[in-house]
Amino acid sequence: MLRFLVRLVLLPFRLVLGAVAAGFRVGVGVGRLPLRVSNGLGRLLGFRAVLTLVLGLALGLLFAPGPGRELRDRLRAVLEARRITSDAELRERVTFELEHAPRTWHLPQPEVTVVGGRVVLRGTVDHDSAREELARVAAAVPGVSALENLVVVVGADDQVAG
Repeated sequence: MLRFLVRLVLLPFRLVLGAVAAGFRVGVGVGRLPLRVSNGLGRLLGFRAVLTLVLGLALGLLFAPGPGRELRDRLRAVLEARRITSDAELRERVTFELEHAPRTWHLPQPEVTVVGGRVVLRGTVDHDSAREELARVAAAVPGVSALENLVVVVGADDQVAG
């Protein structure tokens, strides 16, 4: 099923590359003809190429199964349903995402615990926005069924006093 979906997604790219290659071969052949013949033939082929492109786009839009966002969501659901992960794998994925996500890699990393797909974050951060970003990134990891954010916001004054 996955192989079919990948081939279906790559089909338009293969068709475009094939058309470009065929057009190049035709162009080389036409270039060898006398000038008067090649000009008329070039105009005809150019018109046909544009017409074919417009017709292909129209047919593609007509027969498209749905918007891209819907297709991505369906594909993601199929892939997630097939992938059964253990709590240890999910913990590793969440930890990796928190350490490498552009919005959270520079923050103090929380302790991550996973039980039955439920992720629990524990630790301290300086700002409430940092706490929210940690929760947002962890919740976006595929396989997370629920998130409990126990990260505590500790201000700069509290850290100096403690």
